[in-house]
Amino acid sequence: MVKFDINYYFGNNLRKFRESKNMSQEEFAQICGISRAYYGRMERGEHSITLDKCIVISEALGLHISELFVDLPY
Repeated sequence: MVKFDINYYFGNNLRKFRESKNMSQEEFAQICGISRAYYGRMERGEHSITLDKCIVISEALGLHISELFVDLPY
């Protein structure tokens, strides 16, 4: 882990939200219309997500987009 890597912390948030819905990465990625591999990279903080994808993910989770950024260290 790179200390204070925003993608890492954001990915952790995504994983927590997805797991709270009791969904696998594959199930959730399919709902979002993205590949499981791409989604997995986002959760691991290996990929910087676009705002367009944030909207898709927040809608799939039933959240306001701002909730995806709660508790980030920035």
